[in-house]
Amino acid sequence: MRVMRVLTRPNEGGPTRQAIALWHAMAARGVTTLLVTGVVPPGEQELRPDAHGVPRIDFAAALAGAMGGGWLALPELRRGIAPWRDVAAYRRLRALARGWRPDVVHTHTSKAGWLGRLAVRGCGVMVVHTFHGHVLADYFPRPVGWALARLERRLAAATHALVAVSASCADELAALGIAPRARFAVVPPAVPVETPLSRAASRVALGLPVDGPVAVCVGRLVPIKRVRLFLDALRAQPTWRGDVIGSGPLQAELAAAAPPNVRFLGSRPDVAQLLGAYDCLVVPSQREGLPLVAVEAARAGVPVAGFDVPGTSDALAAAAGELAREGTGGAGLAAAMVAATRRPHGALAGPLADVCRPDAVADRLLAIYRQAGTSRACGAVDRRDSAEAPT
Repeated sequence: MRVMRVLTRPNEGGPTRQAIALWHAMAARGVTTLLVTGVVPPGEQELRPDAHGVPRIDFAAALAGAMGGGWLALPELRRGIAPWRDVAAYRRLRALARGWRPDVVHTHTSKAGWLGRLAVRGCGVMVVHTFHGHVLADYFPRPVGWALARLERRLAAATHALVAVSASCADELAALGIAPRARFAVVPPAVPVETPLSRAASRVALGLPVDGPVAVCVGRLVPIKRVRLFLDALRAQPTWRGDVIGSGPLQAELAAAAPPNVRFLGSRPDVAQLLGAYDCLVVPSQREGLPLVAVEAARAGVPVAGFDVPGTSDALAAAAGELAREGTGGAGLAAAMVAATRRPHGALAGPLADVCRPDAVADRLLAIYRQAGTSRACGAVDRRDSAEAPT
């Protein structure tokens, strides 16, 4: 089987890490994957797939139908709307679908999902899309969200299989009318298995004292992550220390507003190995698809605190931690943080960590590909009426 996986950009976020993990897991199952990404804009941290064992391949070789898989970066594919550049990206993706001849085109993230699915129409290829969350609420003004939802509905009707990384993500998409709930398969993200350092070793590596409670917030420093609420929680708990790991456009503003017990460490590619240093992972986001760092925390034996919002609540249903009621702000988050640490600090990895293993996710996706292929062969999927299409 040949899979063309399309991702908007290889930044340090979760979808890139998942795509790299899936590339290797699929290769171990005899599946050849062409990972097609755009490029990372200035000021954003890049996560290069070729630095993690995915060979770089050029456009000409892929267009000629090169049998090997690898990573192909398209400079025309970028985040944001740029009509001429987007048309060029559309044409390149369409040429790849015809030249490389994949059996499946699997798109991830919003921009790649829009352009990728439009580009392969009429190419006779199976199309799958994964929602790692969505931007249809809380990101843009309502008219923009309405227009994007309308586009997503049209694309969903022409997509053979729809995947969401959590049940709450699928529920929200169905409530927005993107497709009937029965059409969404819930497949958790593929989280690479890292061996965490011991608590003592990770504290030494991070320059933390041996004793004393320390919380961490990990993620891109953008509005939807609400890192300011983490700062408020640490302000309410002055006996605690706090670390912020990640980068983004709000970094300077947040650092200037931080209390003295909070450090900003920037991006740390080894964060999964270092989580054992902390007494609590705090996820203050307004919404998530399913936070990968919560899976990594479970593997490291670290409890999680966050708000009862989509994505975070899914993670806490299967991992140790505490949820604060949405709207309770930094005080509620601080209380959840303290309550979470009353749980035993030990091996908390359980169902969440197990189902997110890349090999388990790869097997689940392959089953979805085969099921969608059977539906196509039998003529069971009528994409003109998504309400009648099976999962």
